[in-house]
Amino acid sequence: MLKGGVPGNKVSLIIVPIIAAAGLTIPKSSTRAITSPSGTADSMEVLAPVTFPSEELKEIVSKNNACIIWGGALETAPADNILIEIERPLHMDPIGLMIPSILTKKLSLGVKKLVLDIPVGQGTKFPTPDKGRLFAYLFKEIAANVGIEAECALTLAHQPIGHAVGPALEAREALILLKDYSAGPNSLIEKSTDLAGILLEMGGKAQKGEGQLLAKDILRSGKAFRKMMQIIEAQGGDPNISPDDIEVGPFVKECFATKNGYIVEVNNSFVNQIAKAAGCPSSKSSGVEIIKKQGAKIKEGEIIFRIYSHSESKLRKAVKIYNSTGGPIRLGGMIIERI
Repeated sequence: MLKGGVPGNKVSLIIVPIIAAAGLTIPKSSTRAITSPSGTADSMEVLAPVTFPSEELKEIVSKNNACIIWGGALETAPADNILIEIERPLHMDPIGLMIPSILTKKLSLGVKKLVLDIPVGQGTKFPTPDKGRLFAYLFKEIAANVGIEAECALTLAHQPIGHAVGPALEAREALILLKDYSAGPNSLIEKSTDLAGILLEMGGKAQKGEGQLLAKDILRSGKAFRKMMQIIEAQGGDPNISPDDIEVGPFVKECFATKNGYIVEVNNSFVNQIAKAAGCPSSKSSGVEIIKKQGAKIKEGEIIFRIYSHSESKLRKAVKIYNSTGGPIRLGGMIIERI
């Protein structure tokens, strides 16, 4: 998966157990966050350890068809690890280094097929579909040259995926969905099952165009939840963990609408800035919740955003950014312009 600047992109925590529950093998290696408030490895680490020697990792995958681990611990791509450590404090993730970074880790795990999520929209690495498309064609060409069959999906990224941003908050939201399909949120269901559906089709488990239906059936039935609990246990976590067990905060600031209207924009860049100011990703319990999203009707005084932090001083810093930017949520009427 390629987060690409999209906050809350926790889809791997849903996709991996869906695919493994279908009987396919999916060893998921992930980076820690570079420019986003949480990487997949950061969120998974809330639920279970993500660092393993290669022999132990092979045993985990052989028993469960899956793992969700931090790829840097394997030392399979040491040059890439060095570059990431340089990029992280500079808040850089150069597009030119993405393809080798992704493919070296997948090759080391023996991956033969993969789906790459390419988020497209304002505030992401690919602000237009044309830019995302060019990257997709290049990625597929290079992947084919090293023996990996790849499909790329350009995905909507005009606002965060789901409502939660930050390691613990994202882990909690993913666990809620795995446990109860009806809990949503819809954006997380649709994106996760869309991408999982492509993998199910590539793996021969579904006919073309029918993969998402199968992915939704697996998620709705509870099979994905049970598989995720097996993965968590295999990686040394608590197989009985519930969403309520995941600690967030403890310092919290609620933000309210200053007028009536409709939400016309949720600014990804501001969401990322506020979440990182609150302590993400180094503080697992810090982050933000986007209570209301684009299209929602809002009344003055209604809560629209919540900031969590492990530190009172960092919470004040995050609130200061929220106030100085006007917050990531922009309200307006249904008329865009009167001419």
